[in-house]
Amino acid sequence: MIVSLKCGKCGFLYGAEIGTPKTDHNGNLIWENKTVCPKCNDVDKDLLTELGQSQMTQFFFGDLLK
Repeated sequence: MIVSLKCGKCGFLYGAEIGTPKTDHNGNLIWENKTVCPKCNDVDKDLLTELGQSQMTQFFFGDLLK
């Protein structure tokens, strides 16, 4: 799955192939694949954009929203 992210270090917006998203026991999102900012190469320091939040909502609750 490709999701819209923002680098937490440099603020660059990008789409990343995260694999299958999951949540841990605290409800935190966990990506199957590591994310790497294409601008500054920071690893796993990403934030969801507004679009990314919508993508995660659709992924986890899509059937409930219909």
